[in-house]
Amino acid sequence: MAVLEKIRVKLGILISILIAVALLSFIIDPNTLGSTLQSISKENNVGQMNGKPISYREYFTAVEQNTALMQALTGGSNTEETQNQVREMTWNQLFNQKVFFPKIKDAGFSVEDAEMVDLLQGENPSPVIAQQRMFAGEDGRFSPAAVKEFVAQMDMDETGTPRRYWDYLKEQVYANQMYSKYVSALRNSNTLSAPELERAIADGNVTKDIDWIMVPINFGVDSTIKISAAEVNKYYNDRKDIFVQPANRDIEYVVYEVVPSQEDIDEIKAGFDELYEQFKETDNLKNFVALNSDRRWDDTYYSREEIERRTPAFAEYAFGSAAAASPIDSTAEAFMAVRVAERKTLPDSVSLSFAMMPNTDRAKADSLLAAVRKDGASAEMMPTGWVTMETLASNGMDVFNEAFEMKPGETRLLDLTQHQMLAVLRLEQATKPKQKVKLAFLRKNINPSDNTYRDYNMKAADLADRSDGKYEKFAAIVKEEGLPVIPMERVTIDTKRIGQCENARGVVHWVFDRKTKEGSVSDVITVDNKYYFVAAVTKARKEGRVPLEDVKDEILTQLINQKKVEKVLADCKAQVSGSESLEALAEKFGTTVNHKDGISFTTMDMSTEPCLLGAVASAPAEKVVGPVKGSIGAYYFQVNNATSGEYYTEADANSRNAQKAYSLLQNLTQIISQDTDVKDYRAKFY
Repeated sequence: MAVLEKIRVKLGILISILIAVALLSFIIDPNTLGSTLQSISKENNVGQMNGKPISYREYFTAVEQNTALMQALTGGSNTEETQNQVREMTWNQLFNQKVFFPKIKDAGFSVEDAEMVDLLQGENPSPVIAQQRMFAGEDGRFSPAAVKEFVAQMDMDETGTPRRYWDYLKEQVYANQMYSKYVSALRNSNTLSAPELERAIADGNVTKDIDWIMVPINFGVDSTIKISAAEVNKYYNDRKDIFVQPANRDIEYVVYEVVPSQEDIDEIKAGFDELYEQFKETDNLKNFVALNSDRRWDDTYYSREEIERRTPAFAEYAFGSAAAASPIDSTAEAFMAVRVAERKTLPDSVSLSFAMMPNTDRAKADSLLAAVRKDGASAEMMPTGWVTMETLASNGMDVFNEAFEMKPGETRLLDLTQHQMLAVLRLEQATKPKQKVKLAFLRKNINPSDNTYRDYNMKAADLADRSDGKYEKFAAIVKEEGLPVIPMERVTIDTKRIGQCENARGVVHWVFDRKTKEGSVSDVITVDNKYYFVAAVTKARKEGRVPLEDVKDEILTQLINQKKVEKVLADCKAQVSGSESLEALAEKFGTTVNHKDGISFTTMDMSTEPCLLGAVASAPAEKVVGPVKGSIGAYYFQVNNATSGEYYTEADANSRNAQKAYSLLQNLTQIISQDTDVKDYRAKFY
């Protein structure tokens, strides 16, 4: 266990962050994969990569391994948030193994054994290794000797966690190096040729100021424009890649949100009033709060400003009243009152440095304490920067609150018995002390009673029972009773939020259950122990190409607008002789002249239509140009001033090109996923 404790202590929060963003790798035997896939149906697949399915068993096993490693390293609890992080890491791990690594190996990229040794234990290690504080020497810098010491000792720990962590680090190093090589090659290949560079600089050094008008299309109904079925079909068939969709559903639902009744509020208030009288008289505030309050005991000391920001109702009492307890404050969520538990003069914030170790290392702690007291510093001490009590509490480090009562330069040894740890703590700096108070909070949350929950559940169950699983009955009931039915279109398997409910996965799972058909109505679906849903599927759409009938109106609108633009162009050409000024044209077409400065062909101005930008780039000065076809009308413009300079340099051109490359690299995973037919079905299970 000694090695494991060393990992936990030295890495601390760093491991949590690293684990949360890293790609964990556990190699799965491909032979086992092949035999398993033959025996598992498609319904049990969480996705596919390179055309091959990923079974739930394979994915779940990897998730469990990753979860066990994270918990062993951090000692953290298995929350929903950490589980989501692990699931994403596991998916990325599988993507690397099955898609990315094979693909770039085929392109000639690799990481050789000797290269791995150097990256793990050499003088120029991978950033993955170099950032691990446990591999730092006495001077605080990376030490290959520290790595070798860890490797030599890791199998002495009976839990096997150090070994698994080392395997994880190796996989991390390998993945980082492979990605670095591939991305570097892509960046280096994205260069401008000499003619391209010359043209880019020339374009960037010319800006133009223009006056312009737009003759818009008629946005009303135009009975002279006819669209044939053949035109609609051609538009649809020419855009096969546009009219595609994931599987999705339209739903209607009634949701019963459970809220406290007036009877609940009155009963809670009566109980709080009784406790409040006891609260004013008790001699043991900490125990009283622990036994009776819905807010835990808080050892933080607050200034008047902090209380006014957090709980303003109690500021006047805490700093200007001699009453035994504050007046009762009530909100929609709770009844609350406070008592001043203690008053002290303390700084708002402090700057600390600390080191932690198991309480079995008392001799080491004493030695470090003596060294820091003598020299004022040590490579083993970690700085916190400026922190408040509130900051420490939010990060689970309120065991260091003692520092607020220390003097700058003072160093202490803290025995954190409940954590089985020792801490050497030094106060580096502190702000000017001011009066602060520690408050005891008596709080009772206003929650619905069991009877209220039952009443809402019965209402939802009554609707579901009478609907009998059939939409026709559901629709008739909600119409007759005036129930607030809410429609929602295009729900996908990945949808998480429905209405104000943030975590409606239970509803989505029912909507996409293979037994749920178009026209089905659900039983009561409980979400977050607060919402009771009764949902109906009104339309079910399959994954794939959108049926023409579903997009016919959209296509008709596009085609009509295109013909309207052509009509505007024809009208403009018929009405304009070619010699009119912009002002005369504006008067003729009932519009106004606009002005725009500094148009450049290298400026990505989203407010200027590309067709106009391109026309301006090649237009002569002092001449009315048009009509230019736009998306919703026709343009006329005149270049008033063209300015040439030398402000747009080779560096600017290369920087703009690099931005394009960066945008491409940001979508690298998505591009590769599309190319290798990666499908993610995990939302069926989570």
